[in-house]
Amino acid sequence: MNLLFTVMERFAPEAMEIIETRYRVLRQIIHGQPLGRRQLVKALGYSERTVRGEIDLLKERGAIYITPAGIYLTHNGEEMLREIDELIPLLFNLQTLAEQVKARFNLDEVILVPGDSYQDALAKKDLGRAAARFLRKTLQPGSVLAVTGGTTLAEMAEAIGEGISLPDVLVVPARGGLGEEMEQQAGTIAAKIARAIGGQYRLLHIPDNLEVNTAEILKKDIHVAGMVDTIKASQALFHGIGDAQEMASRRGLGPQAMEYLNKHRAVGEALRYYFDEKGNIVYEVPGIGLELTDLDKISRVVAVAGGSNKALAIESVLRNGKENVLISDEGAARSIMRIAER
Repeated sequence: MNLLFTVMERFAPEAMEIIETRYRVLRQIIHGQPLGRRQLVKALGYSERTVRGEIDLLKERGAIYITPAGIYLTHNGEEMLREIDELIPLLFNLQTLAEQVKARFNLDEVILVPGDSYQDALAKKDLGRAAARFLRKTLQPGSVLAVTGGTTLAEMAEAIGEGISLPDVLVVPARGGLGEEMEQQAGTIAAKIARAIGGQYRLLHIPDNLEVNTAEILKKDIHVAGMVDTIKASQALFHGIGDAQEMASRRGLGPQAMEYLNKHRAVGEALRYYFDEKGNIVYEVPGIGLELTDLDKISRVVAVAGGSNKALAIESVLRNGKENVLISDEGAARSIMRIAER
């Protein structure tokens, strides 16, 4: 595949341009549908003639349909976009960067989408689509999938789409958490994924922040303990990564905890563990569900996070060494490699 793209770049660069143009049109539609032609022209910066030509061609191919409200992608169009997504690292020359990040953290796989989700909202949606595509490709029948909350995982759940049926897959929240907005809660995301794949889900109705004594009492409850055992039996985990200070603030940690995080230079957060730049755990919020030590027994641990502003947070979590797959964006990856050069 790499050789094919090299040959195309040398002998038919116009073909590469066509693929990129078509990708950008499909991408804009799926993230903003219904869209009118003028909206597409404005969003993409292409001429009206170019957009009109692409719309006509995509309609002929059955990739879109047009209503008075605007343009929508068909199921065929979504499949077409998923196929183009596989070529994106080659199209945007991201494969070398992905290999560098992979080597830095000794990961099995790194998937990058173009752009920087810190500056471009569509890049964050692309990140969610990339995670959804990887989930569709790797999720095994009869498995237990654990997911965390957060905006990026919510985008992943939204992007799974149709055409997959895994009725014997169980989706669960990685840990309890009722403190975030409803659509960003792990339980909501787990339920949404389960419905999309035709699977099952179970929820853990436990608050986000618990006192240590409360957490220990709850762990002894027979129903909670049974659910925790199920979560710990997960074969795959998809989790987000957050900036330490931002996550502490969102979770309502008190002044003492915030001061402690500052003093110990916490920069990243995942699964309610806070990490310094070297990957050391400096703080943990008590809770119910997966513990960091449980990740050693999970065959596929996937971190999904992007944005140049999160580079240090991603670095801190991955240096702890529990993940084997990273799904991120170009902005985060380039910033991470700049950190490596310091």
